[in-house]
Amino acid sequence: MLKLSDFRFAAVAGTMLLFAPAGAEATVYNYDFTSTDGLLNAEGAFTVTGDEITGVTGALSGLVTQTINAIAPSTAPYGYSTSPDGAFYYDNVLSVATNPFLDIGGVLFTTTQNPGGYWNLWGNSSGNYSLFESAPGLGYPIQEIGNLTVSAVAEPSTWAMMLLGFGGLGFVGYRASRRGAVAA
Repeated sequence: MLKLSDFRFAAVAGTMLLFAPAGAEATVYNYDFTSTDGLLNAEGAFTVTGDEITGVTGALSGLVTQTINAIAPSTAPYGYSTSPDGAFYYDNVLSVATNPFLDIGGVLFTTTQNPGGYWNLWGNSSGNYSLFESAPGLGYPIQEIGNLTVSAVAEPSTWAMMLLGFGGLGFVGYRASRRGAVAA
C-alpha cells in the first residue's frame, strides 16, 4: 500500500527530472593516436557540435612533448579549408554515426611549443591515420602513421540520472527493510 511519503518521493523525483538541464549540443570525445612505430602519441579530447570539431585539448608525447592549445577554425562552411601556412587541407569533421572517425580532411590544431606551425590528424582509410606537423621553414619535420581510438565521454546529465536511479533503489530497499522489521 502506497503511503503519502511515497507520493512525496515520486513528486520530488519528477520535479528534479523536469527541471534538470537539457543535454548540451556539444559532445566530448576522448581520442588517442599512437603511431605504428610507437614513437609518437597524441591524446586528449575533442568537443564536437553536430559533426564539427569545435575544440581540442590534449598533449603530444614521444618524439616531442607539446601541449595542444587550440583548434584552427575551419574557414570554409562546406568542404576543405587551407591552413594559414598552406601546408594542410582540413575540415575539422568527426563523423559520429556509429564508430567515430576522422575523414581525409581531419582536424587542424596548434600547440604552445610550435608557434606558427600546425598539426593535422586525419584518416587515410579505416583504422589508418596520419599525424603530421608543419613548422615555419622546416616543412614537415614529423610525419607519423598510426591508429586512432575515439570514444564518447558520458555527459553530466547521464551521471545524474544514474545516481538518481541508485538513490531511488536505495530508498525502496530501505522502505522494504523497515516494513519487514515492523512486521516482525
